[in-house]
Amino acid sequence: MSYAKRDPNNPPNYYYNLNKKQQQNWMKTAKKMNKNEDLQAKYPPFKSSSNITIIHIHHKSTIETINDLIILANRTSHYTVDTESERKKINNDALIQIQFLHSTDASTITLIETAHLPNPQTILYTKIKELWSTIFNNNNEVITWGTVENEFNNFHHLDFINLGNPFQHINLQSLFKGWHNEHCVTHPEMEKRDKKTGPVSSNMVDMSGDDSDDDMDDEKLNDYVQYKCDHITHYDYNATWSLQDAIATTFNKFLDKSQTINFWQCGIDLQLDTWKNKLFSRPQYNKHIEQQQRIKMKQYATDDCIAVAELFLCMYPETTTTTTTTTTAAAARNVSINFEDYLSNISEDEIELIALTKPKLKEKEIVNQPNDSPAELIITTTENEINELIPTQKPPPNTSTTLTLTKNERQRRKNRKLKWKQKHRPDFQRKIKRPIYHRYDYRKIRSQLADDDIHTSHQITINKEKGEVLIGLKSKEEEEKARNKIKINYFSREQYKQRWG
Repeated sequence: MSYAKRDPNNPPNYYYNLNKKQQQNWMKTAKKMNKNEDLQAKYPPFKSSSNITIIHIHHKSTIETINDLIILANRTSHYTVDTESERKKINNDALIQIQFLHSTDASTITLIETAHLPNPQTILYTKIKELWSTIFNNNNEVITWGTVENEFNNFHHLDFINLGNPFQHINLQSLFKGWHNEHCVTHPEMEKRDKKTGPVSSNMVDMSGDDSDDDMDDEKLNDYVQYKCDHITHYDYNATWSLQDAIATTFNKFLDKSQTINFWQCGIDLQLDTWKNKLFSRPQYNKHIEQQQRIKMKQYATDDCIAVAELFLCMYPETTTTTTTTTTAAAARNVSINFEDYLSNISEDEIELIALTKPKLKEKEIVNQPNDSPAELIITTTENEINELIPTQKPPPNTSTTLTLTKNERQRRKNRKLKWKQKHRPDFQRKIKRPIYHRYDYRKIRSQLADDDIHTSHQITINKEKGEVLIGLKSKEEEEKARNKIKINYFSREQYKQRWG
C-alpha cells in the first residue's frame, strides 16, 4: 500500500486541523516511514536462507491439502507464528502466518486468511480446526516476536482459536534483548567505562564449589559496560526491540515494514479472485496493480515469520552439531545445522529431534528453489572422543598478583571462568529453562529438586528480570529424567504455596 512521503519537520496544512491524538499518530507514522526508507537505503533486502513452501488456507482449499498439513504437523514440534489485522474495524482479524520448522534448510508457511474461511458447518472447516489443535498442542513450541496473547487479541471470536492447549511459548523479543546485550558489549579491559554506558544484565549465578566469593553480593554490584551500538534498550530498561531493528543489527539486512498498515482482509491468494475488484488501483481499475499489491503483502507476511525463525537460529548456534554434505555435481562442501537438542538451553519445552519431512502438498508455491541434494556423508563424534579432546583444551591460567582484587575484578574473573566451563565442559551443555515464581531462591530450588530426586550440575541461574531459571544437568539420563518431572509449572506460584506455604 503506497503512501506519500511525510516530512515530520514540515507537516502539510491539514496536519494542523487534526486533533492532538491524530497529530501524534501522523507524526509516529511519518517517523516510521522515514526510518524504513533509511534502512532500505543502508542495507540489502532480507531474504530467506532456506527453501520455503507457502500454502494458503481459505474456503477454496482442498481437504486433501489440509490432511497433508495435519500429517506434517504431527511430525513437527516447532513453529513460528505471526498475525496481521486491519485497523478501525470491529472484526479486524485477517491473517495468521504459521511456519513449520521441519528442517533447517526447508520449511512450510501456512497463511490462514480468516476473512475468507469456509462455512463452519463444512467438513473443510472441521479439518482446519483439527490442524489448529494439532499445532497448538502436544507441548509443541510456538515462537513469536512478542507475547502470544497480543498476537491473537483480535482472533478470539474464531471458535478454533484456543490458546489453553498445552503448548510451549517462546517470546523471542524478550530473549533477544539479553542476547544482544551480551554480544554487543565491548571488552571491559579494552574500553573505558565512563563513556556511553548501560546497565549490565541482572543474571544471578550460583556456582557451588566455584570459589569463596559471595555470588549474591557480586550480582548486586552497580556495574556499567560500554556497548558497540547506541540502541535505546542499552539505557532504557523499558524499551523493546522491533523485529526490523533486530534484523538490521544482527544480519545487516533490511526487513521491509512498509506493508504493516494495509487492507489485510482483501484476500491475498490470487485464487480467491478478489483482485478482480478495484481496491488498490486508482482512479481506474488496474489488474496488474491489484495482483502485485497482494503479492507484496504475501511477501511481507512470510518474511516476518522467516525473520523470527532465522534470528532464533542465529541466537543459539552453540547448541547445534554439524553435518558435512558432499555434493557430487559441484564437488563442493557445505555445512548444515543439525537440529538435535536445539532449544534445550533457551526455552521451557521438551525438545526432540525434528524429523526432516516434506510431504507432497498440493496448491503449494515454492520460494527459493532448492538444489538437487544427493546423499549426505554424516560425520559424528562419540562421547568418548569428545572426552579425550577436552583435557587438551586447558582453561586460561590464573594470573597471580600481590594486589587485592576488587569486587569488580573478582566478578569479571569468575565470569571468564564460567564462560570457559560453559564452552568446554559437557556437563554445562545440558540445560533446562523454566519460568519461576519470584519468591523462589537458590535454597528452595535445590531443595525442591532434591525432593523429586533430580540431580543437577554445578550451575543454577536465576534471571529475575525475565522470571526464569536455567538448570544444568550432569548427564543425558539426568536431563531426560528432569524433563519428565520439571513441567512448565514446576516453579509456579501454586507450586510454591503447596511446597513452601
